[in-house]
Amino acid sequence: MTVLSDKPVETELTPEAQAWNGVVDDIKKLVTIQTWRSGSNEQAVQDALTSIKKHFDDKVGEFNQSDNPHKISKDEWNTKDGDKVYRVFRYIAGSEDKEKRKISIICHLDTVPPGNDEWRPFAPRVETRVYKGVPTEFLIGRGSIDDKGPAVVAFDALINALNAAKDQKTALDNLTLEVMFDTSEETNMSTPVYFKNYPDKIPTMGIVFDAFWSVRAEKGVERPIFSISSSDVPDSKSPDLWIADLKTSSGSVNMIPVTASATIKGSLHLLELFAKHVDAWYRACTFDDPNYHPADIEITEGHDLVITAKVAGAQHGSAPHQNRANGANPVVSLTNFLATLIDRGILANNQYGEMCRFIRWAFGTKVFGENQADLLSRYDSIFEEGNGTTYALTQLTTSNNGSTVNLGLDIRYAIGHHERGWDGSEGVIKDEKGEIVGKSLFAQIFKQLVKRYKSEYAGGNVTFTTVTLDGPDIRSPRNQYLFRMNTAYRAVMGENCPMQAIGGGTDAHGYPTLVTAGALFTDDLGPPINYHGLDEGAPLIDLKNSGKILLNVLLQELAIPTQSPKLHYEGVHHCCGCCN
Repeated sequence: MTVLSDKPVETELTPEAQAWNGVVDDIKKLVTIQTWRSGSNEQAVQDALTSIKKHFDDKVGEFNQSDNPHKISKDEWNTKDGDKVYRVFRYIAGSEDKEKRKISIICHLDTVPPGNDEWRPFAPRVETRVYKGVPTEFLIGRGSIDDKGPAVVAFDALINALNAAKDQKTALDNLTLEVMFDTSEETNMSTPVYFKNYPDKIPTMGIVFDAFWSVRAEKGVERPIFSISSSDVPDSKSPDLWIADLKTSSGSVNMIPVTASATIKGSLHLLELFAKHVDAWYRACTFDDPNYHPADIEITEGHDLVITAKVAGAQHGSAPHQNRANGANPVVSLTNFLATLIDRGILANNQYGEMCRFIRWAFGTKVFGENQADLLSRYDSIFEEGNGTTYALTQLTTSNNGSTVNLGLDIRYAIGHHERGWDGSEGVIKDEKGEIVGKSLFAQIFKQLVKRYKSEYAGGNVTFTTVTLDGPDIRSPRNQYLFRMNTAYRAVMGENCPMQAIGGGTDAHGYPTLVTAGALFTDDLGPPINYHGLDEGAPLIDLKNSGKILLNVLLQELAIPTQSPKLHYEGVHHCCGCCN
């Protein structure tokens, strides 16, 4: 007799499925541990990083107690330079003899700030989102894709590779495998400092697991700050209504801010009238592109009136074009709008108003420098049109008790903005002697820009400082390390790996034996992934397939056949197309 029950039938998970669930649980654990920097929480960040290190140390302890003949050793390095802390964790299988080949997977454990708490950034959970047109499971939380999720997958690949080599006691005689964790990639970048101090630790081949499959070129990185003081404005008479403050929410310079806000002061009567009309003015505002979709705004009335613009779309500073295509930068929307109110005499001009006017004149709503194209627009055969030099307006701050307003930008630049062109050689652009040439042309370009603003537009006096963080780094698609990535990618995914030219800024920049690869199989940083943004999510299928590619790399280095079913996560079907 059949007995019916309303209890759910429990399906016994395969060992592979259990292992993957363990990976997801580990990512969730790391997401709950907050490792973002605010500028004043360094000790809390270090304590959190130590907690994460203990998590991996415990994993190593469990592995080393097994009967596997291969063991994992631990190493940690740290130093300080003023208030900057540089720290690296490493987990090494095999001795680090100089004569041995070393393969490293490099990830980072710090994140950008959460943006706000409304999306529960440190409450990891799995949600279904539409990804590439298909409902897909995403792990949601700050760091899930950048870069804690990939960090856990990388460590798991090392464990899987060593387990696969369990019966080959000599597998590591001529090989070292390593997973290395940077702890300040979003700010100070510890890895380059570590390699500068210990060049003998640079691996034979390193995979920076912190972007897309795969990266063949990274743009240069420039970080200018434009400033306008109250004394530099042509007409700063006290008006009836004026901008008393202009700022962005807290966040790193490589992150398009969650909000930008302007505080409007004046008589109560005029503020009330302003409040009644400002939304309609905003909706009727003539931006430089009739197809531009401005950010949503919120009006808060009180003793003063505050206009707050809210971000939409991608928030990574290296991809403002993606933000603009599917959303809006709140700095851009708000300042362009305020500039029109100053033109109309609704708001009087001062240092804040002049900054709005300068932003509209120099950049408008565009991201490729189109408004002043002869100075700001560049693209080339590597960073092609539509992927040339980009300008992300990311920070508005004040100094000198509010008398000076400052605009910070995250610029990712093409070859034409560097002081020397590309001669076809690999790596960061070099001079005729083969030495790295590290400066951009922006110092001279910005001198011309602010001079033009003052003379041709009758604008105020704008000053600036700028620093080049990195020049463009270009590799051939046939680079031996990218070729190795392609071989592993093709073995797992059944097709050749894309070769991306991106905004740049990874730990591979400037190191010829390092390549950036994974964990994403798309270069779209906006929804549903939201790289650096609100609702950051990692597509679990991308993490799973990326882990298989990394494992393939390590197994080939270990000279172990890579087709054994027990080495693959269950449930991933590589379709030949015959069943479509």
